[in-house]
Amino acid sequence: MLFAWSAVILLGGAVEVMAIRRSGRKEAGSTLAAWVLRLQGNLSFVALALSALLVWQDLAWALPGVWLLLLGHSFYMLGGLAFPPFRACGLLYQLGGLIALWPGGNPLLAFAAATAAGNLWMGIGIWRENRRENRRERAAYSSSSNG
Repeated sequence: MLFAWSAVILLGGAVEVMAIRRSGRKEAGSTLAAWVLRLQGNLSFVALALSALLVWQDLAWALPGVWLLLLGHSFYMLGGLAFPPFRACGLLYQLGGLIALWPGGNPLLAFAAATAAGNLWMGIGIWRENRRENRRERAAYSSSSNG
């Protein structure tokens, strides 16, 4: 099971790096979005290289922890730029990464639990943001129809 998971992660990482690199070339160099894409592409390349090293060294059990730590870092940094719930999600992923690397633990279970918790937090954040937006729209509509 861990070998299949490792192969999918390596393949997915390679596809992600290529896609980010391609889209980064199309964007203007001065925009924030292009900068973030280049940074994310570089981090994906680092994750791919570390993953290949871990598989080569017969340490594939550490992949879930490494990926949670790297994804957590990305989400935490994006939270400061885009959407604050990303920060909490990133911290949950990083905590899960540490737990996944704990000796004698179950890395895939830690990966699944951290991913579920982080995604739940993001879902709640999106739900809250949608509620706030709907309230603002209703308030703007009611004030324009009253005046």
